[in-house]
Order: sequence, then structure tokens, then C-alpha cells
Amino acid sequence: MRFRRFVLLTLTLALHGCVALTRGIVPVDGADLADTGAVRLDIDTDHPVLLRAVDEKPLPGVQVSSRARAFSYVLHPGERVLWLSDVPYGFPFLPQHLKCYLMHADLTAGARYLLRMDGAPRRPVLIDAMQHDTVAEGVLVDAPLIYERGCRWQ
Repeated sequence: MRFRRFVLLTLTLALHGCVALTRGIVPVDGADLADTGAVRLDIDTDHPVLLRAVDEKPLPGVQVSSRARAFSYVLHPGERVLWLSDVPYGFPFLPQHLKCYLMHADLTAGARYLLRMDGAPRRPVLIDAMQHDTVAEGVLVDAPLIYERGCRWQ
């Protein structure tokens, strides 16, 4: 009897531990989540990019999208300047550079976009989720050593 309880408890914990977390939705600069005119910016979980600031206003934390927890941002529509960086790999003993990008995007009201790192040229791209067209591309502005300093977008 005890063994069955132990097995059931172990299976329950294992199954709940493997369940993906909910999608994190982050409002930026007072954007309302319920507003139908707001822009939704999803971060690709397979090729993530870190959104660091919008219109030169740093975000309060760095949200890393993964398959376990994907993040989306809700923004006001219009011309936006995005400060982005790549996701450094986790092994700290190899020297690596943090690549910092600047992106100018005109976001349409009520639209949904996907922000991802493009494969071959290794630059961030903003894709219209409905039409699957590239709307904007990031430009590399800085590449410091990761332990030396942070990004300088200006």
C-alpha cells in the first residue's frame, strides 16, 4: 500500500514538473492587456532574442523565452525603437561576445508580431504573425565581451 502511494506521488510530481508554464505577458509603458488596439510582440522560443528596452526606456528585467515559458510583450502602436541582444550560451568559461542590436519598427494597431533571431545572417527580425512577412530587421551596434561590460546602444 505504501509503495503504491509512493509511486503515485512520484508520477504526479514528475508529470506536473514537465508541464509547460503559462505564457508570460508583459505590458510595456502602460499598455493595456485588454486593449484591442494594442500590439502584441511574441518572442520565438526556438530562436529567442532578448528585448532590453523600448524607445530608450529599459525594461525592468530580462525575460528569456524558452519552451518551458514563452514571453510576449504588449506595446502601444506606432514607431518604436527596440534595443535587443542575443541570448549568450550558458557555459561561462569560454570567452563570448554579447551582440547588441537596434531595430526601428512601425507597429500597426491590433497586430501581432514574432521577434526571433534569423538563422543565417544572425540578426533579429520582426515578422508579422498573420502575413509571415519580415517587417523590420535589427542592426548590430555593439559586441562587447560578456564579462567586460553591457551593451551600448547609443
